[in-house]
Amino acid sequence: QNNLGNAFLRLGERERGAARLEEAVMAFRAALEVYTRDRVPLDWAGTQNNLGTALARLGERESGPARLEEAVTAYKGALDAFEQGKSDYYVSVVRSGLAKAEALLAERRKTAAAP
Repeated sequence: QNNLGNAFLRLGERERGAARLEEAVMAFRAALEVYTRDRVPLDWAGTQNNLGTALARLGERESGPARLEEAVTAYKGALDAFEQGKSDYYVSVVRSGLAKAEALLAERRKTAAAP
């Protein structure tokens, strides 16, 4: 399911619509039913990061903040697990995605709050 999600994610990044990205989100969520944090924390973290990326891509294409909020939550979970696992490379990868999602979310909220 994680690999399928990655395939949908890559296709969705190339297409204009959101259908493939939605399929990626569903696949990553299905993978997370198997990859639990307790059982395989680094696989779980990698899938959480992938989920965050798919949600962020959806959030870039939508006007509301909901998908970006979900992306930030997914990235934060992945970051915590990678930090605990002392996976420095992946910590930096997740921080990058998290920073982009947080910046876009802040911009989106600022625009929504403007009179």
